[in-house]
Amino acid sequence: MSQEPVRSANENSDEFLLKLRLEQEPRFERPGLTGDGAPSREAADHRLSRAQAPRLLIIGFAVIILFGTLLLKLPAATNPGVSISWMEAAFTSTSAVTVTGLGVLTTATDFSRLGQVIILLLLQVGGVGFIAFSVLLFRLVGRRVTLNERFLIQQSLGGERQFTLGRNWGRLGSVANLALYVLVVTVSIEAVGTLLLWLRWRTELPDGEALWLALFHAVSSYCNAGFDLFAGTGHPPVFGFGADYYTLAVMSALIVLGGAGVAVSYDLVSYFRNRMLALNTRITLGLTALLLVAGLAVMFLDRHLYEMTLAAHSVGEQIAISIFAVISSRTAGLTILPLEEVSQSTQLMLLFWMFIGGAPASMAGGVTTSTVGVLLISALATAKGRDSQAVAFGRSVPRETLNKAVAIMTVSTLLVGAVTIVLSLLNQGDIFALGFEVVSAFANAGYSLGFTHKLNAWGQALIAFTMFWGRLGPLTIVIALAQRERPSLLQYPEEPVILG
Repeated sequence: MSQEPVRSANENSDEFLLKLRLEQEPRFERPGLTGDGAPSREAADHRLSRAQAPRLLIIGFAVIILFGTLLLKLPAATNPGVSISWMEAAFTSTSAVTVTGLGVLTTATDFSRLGQVIILLLLQVGGVGFIAFSVLLFRLVGRRVTLNERFLIQQSLGGERQFTLGRNWGRLGSVANLALYVLVVTVSIEAVGTLLLWLRWRTELPDGEALWLALFHAVSSYCNAGFDLFAGTGHPPVFGFGADYYTLAVMSALIVLGGAGVAVSYDLVSYFRNRMLALNTRITLGLTALLLVAGLAVMFLDRHLYEMTLAAHSVGEQIAISIFAVISSRTAGLTILPLEEVSQSTQLMLLFWMFIGGAPASMAGGVTTSTVGVLLISALATAKGRDSQAVAFGRSVPRETLNKAVAIMTVSTLLVGAVTIVLSLLNQGDIFALGFEVVSAFANAGYSLGFTHKLNAWGQALIAFTMFWGRLGPLTIVIALAQRERPSLLQYPEEPVILG
């Protein structure tokens, strides 16, 4: 039982009534704090879940890769007469789960139908995210998604908070609904892509074979995976149909949709209802268009490309092939172009485009268009003398976002440079070709200058590690390994540093 306040001798009636009112009013607690100012258990669990999410995500992807390796080592997974080592199985599994497309074996000729189905399932799980599939299973058995699992969903779908991905993204409600939305959209788009490709390919192939090939390539294209079942079979390039405009158009649409991500797609659909687009969507669309135009300009200026490499094609086919190559280069890895035969200027352009990659929270890899866009906005603001704010489309970019963009670019550049140097020490070869393979692995792009097949076991392991890191995100492993510190109230004095 609480005691009533006692009026002191030197306290007037008004002061006493005020004290009495304050004593009787309920004490409101700050979020995350108890009444005495100590951190609540919910806040502690909140911080613990955020700290554990990157580590659990790494473990989850590693388990899926290990499971895929065991499946690909099954005798029935390869064609008769084909032997596959543990390193080759692990490399293929990593490439599929990280939706990269680099391979040391030929998918169409070395793997049986069972092996191809295993690869298809691995790249589908890796593209959508195994956490999203877990949420679906939880819903089917009636189990609720825990706080820790909600953070895993957010981390696996590419963002710490789903509400930061788009202005209308919060309408989806819980992260469980977000994961289910991703699954529904993915399956729907892949089903439409499969149907469109099957309608075209059934004119040249038996219905059953055409359906299987259409399904495999629709999933591979939307997941930006780069695996195909025509390479090494003697068929013409581009899925066995040469420079077929219909096939190129369907594949390009699937790649663009997968590289844009569900957040951007949802924001675009919502635009017709509220006439507003998020800053993330505007940056993604703007930079995507800029990269397409700039990439085509570089290729059109490359006389060697059209006078030698594509000389046998008509002008219309040359333009279509160029557009598809630029679109696919940013993480899809499907191409008509024999990349070993194009000029080094085109190869360098493709390398930069792979490094940039696609949108965040999408099937694509790379440092993402948002990171590059934020850095360009910041550089433009600095050039204009607007040091305090980086503004684009009438919105200012938070300082925290700028710092994260710098961190992503720094870690990514250092990783690519370090892996290239180590790879050159382990394998003799042209340093540019090695760097091209490393960037392709980091960006989960799948483009290759033919050097991956020449790598020894150590080189394959290094490329597999790079694919794994690139798929998880440049900062995920750093955050998982680092010891998170509590926010400090201590402010240190600033001191200028000479730059440039």
